[in-house]
Amino acid sequence: LASEGLSTLIPSMEIIFISALSGISTAIFVVSWLISVKKSAYMMVDIFLMLGVLIPLIASNVFFNEAIKPTQWIGITLLFVAVVIMCLYNNSIKTKITLPSFILLLICGIANGVADFSQKLFVKNIPNSSAAVFNFYTYIFAGLVLAISFAVTRKTTKSTEKADIKKIFGFILVMAICLFANSYFKTLSARHLSAVLLYPLNQGCALILSAVMSAVIFKEKLNVKAVVGILTAFMGLLIINLI
Repeated sequence: LASEGLSTLIPSMEIIFISALSGISTAIFVVSWLISVKKSAYMMVDIFLMLGVLIPLIASNVFFNEAIKPTQWIGITLLFVAVVIMCLYNNSIKTKITLPSFILLLICGIANGVADFSQKLFVKNIPNSSAAVFNFYTYIFAGLVLAISFAVTRKTTKSTEKADIKKIFGFILVMAICLFANSYFKTLSARHLSAVLLYPLNQGCALILSAVMSAVIFKEKLNVKAVVGILTAFMGLLIINLI
């Protein structure tokens, strides 16, 4: 409303369709991300989000002819080498991943990749429309999916005390603002950057930041493997963006 006005909230069917794709994948991502963080090392989630980057890269190349230079493929390969190193790091600080956890992490990465591609789909197909409107409807759909999921599962889970809701409300608020800001500014960036620059840069920086956060906040000790993985990811990002 602040940026575009009330009249722009009347969407076309194309905006509704792309926002639905974005919102549903975002809801699946949020739920699978939260469960995965509980089951695995924090770093492991970001590793699979890095794998999900392939979805907007390949889809943008196929549908929008966004070229990927050979040197950029080298940088992307380095990012995936960093992923392998980080997997070894994860196994050194926690038990090996079970099949259900692996599938959940895979769903998390795929859902995030689809949500990223929906941003590129929006700016390519509706170039003159508002990113604010797109993200508004994205989270309308995400909210509907989460509300339905809650209604279906609430009978099989223990009820949450009001005191618990008050205790975690601040975390929920911060997470909601950050998720919306992340989606909104990535949508704006998708107008100006190709997928091969935007999404590896975004997720590679997140991988590095998460390693630092996991050590500082969650006390997941950074060993030699973690440091090598971070440096490899950093080198991959430099190659993608500078060469």
